[in-house]
Amino acid sequence: MAKENEIIKFEDLFKEEIVERKTKINPTNKKNYGYSILVYILIMYIFASVLFVVFSEIPAFKVTYTEAELVLNEVSADLGGLAFLDDHSFSLYSDEYANEVVSAGIYENFHVVVNIDNEYYQSLLVTSDETLRIETLEGMIQSNQVIKQWTPGVFINIYVAENQELPDKLSADVYTLSGPVTQMTGFSMSLVNFLVYAALLPIIVYLMKNDLIYDFKEAKAMKGQFIVALVIGYLYLIFGNVLASYLSRFFSSVFNLSAVEAVNQTIISNALRSNGAVLMIVSAVILGPIVEELIFRKAVFGLMKSDKWALFVSTLVFGSIHLIGESSFSAALVNGSAYFVMGFVFGYIYIKNNKNIWVPITIHVISNLISVVAIMFFL
Repeated sequence: MAKENEIIKFEDLFKEEIVERKTKINPTNKKNYGYSILVYILIMYIFASVLFVVFSEIPAFKVTYTEAELVLNEVSADLGGLAFLDDHSFSLYSDEYANEVVSAGIYENFHVVVNIDNEYYQSLLVTSDETLRIETLEGMIQSNQVIKQWTPGVFINIYVAENQELPDKLSADVYTLSGPVTQMTGFSMSLVNFLVYAALLPIIVYLMKNDLIYDFKEAKAMKGQFIVALVIGYLYLIFGNVLASYLSRFFSSVFNLSAVEAVNQTIISNALRSNGAVLMIVSAVILGPIVEELIFRKAVFGLMKSDKWALFVSTLVFGSIHLIGESSFSAALVNGSAYFVMGFVFGYIYIKNNKNIWVPITIHVISNLISVVAIMFFL
């Protein structure tokens, strides 16, 4: 009888341990989840705004762009972009933008400038003897013509400087850019981004240290299954990127807008090509993914009872905060579909892995690292 009691007691202890290990959320942590989101809002928007104001008053942290540079910046970010620059302006900046734009030829003493990654301008604009196909070009620049796309889904967007001379026949709808414009340098943007995340990370980690420790122990217990979870999760992300590409094309057709690089992505790309690249790498590859996953997955899901609603909210907010700088709602949908899809995928990965935060954090880090390497060395 004594032995039977010992067996019963051992089983009871084992059951209690199993129940404890399956208890993923301690109700007392909800307060810390709320504090974490509040800290995120205060630092990401108020503290960051203060930094922007302070740095914008320091001459060394600012750069001024002429109207010609503004035009070239737009064309370099827009696959469907087209501009007309006089020979002096084009020659002045051609070396600086050699990896981003190209002259398709001369029209009425103006360089016809297109995005260097535009694979369609050669067949549409350039004849077999490397001269411009004038009738096609004039169809592009006259509003009474129907040539509005390089290829289905890639719209022709014409950018012009407000105070420059332009071809006489230019009567199509154009994007007029006025300058000069003074902006923060790539280094200053990298520094602000780094300081914001450097301020956020220790506070968020402190508030969620129990969750991080618990999930880390769970990840260690998974052993080889953790690697499997990473591989499967990254495959989800690849599929999501393909879906985002189709969504971007769909919204591009609906709103008659050519997809361009999202403002957030442009800022990151410029920063990675500046002398502040190291700061941006640390922010984008390490600090950012940890903070974002803790806030948009651990905190949001921890505060909401329904995983479905938490997935919806985290997806919507995650995508939206990356698209604040977009010019319109339609531009945000066209250029930022990937951010909404990524938010959904990371949330789905989080749910599928028993809400272990280390799985989406690791996949987020790997994804951003690959993107940074691609921007710096291949794009």
